[in-house]
Amino acid sequence: MNLLELKDILDEENYPYFTDTYLTGRLVEVVDEDGERALARELLLKKSGIPGIKLGDIEIPSPKNHFQTLAFSYRKNSTGTVVRADERD
Repeated sequence: MNLLELKDILDEENYPYFTDTYLTGRLVEVVDEDGERALARELLLKKSGIPGIKLGDIEIPSPKNHFQTLAFSYRKNSTGTVVRADERD
């Protein structure tokens, strides 16, 4: 995964939040595809904490649901099946 792919996953075009330097530094830590998915999920959950804004009569709601929905698609077990802690069948 490169910086542009990560920014696309995080919807940085519509909701800029992270700096390129921060994202590049986090990408360096990733070693495999599971790490990429975990990083995407972590950063999406961080973005879900963006509060709503009210400026006079204009109210901009929090994008919490948008980012939680995106993060859900990057969870480790996206099948919806419960996995045992001891990993036995």
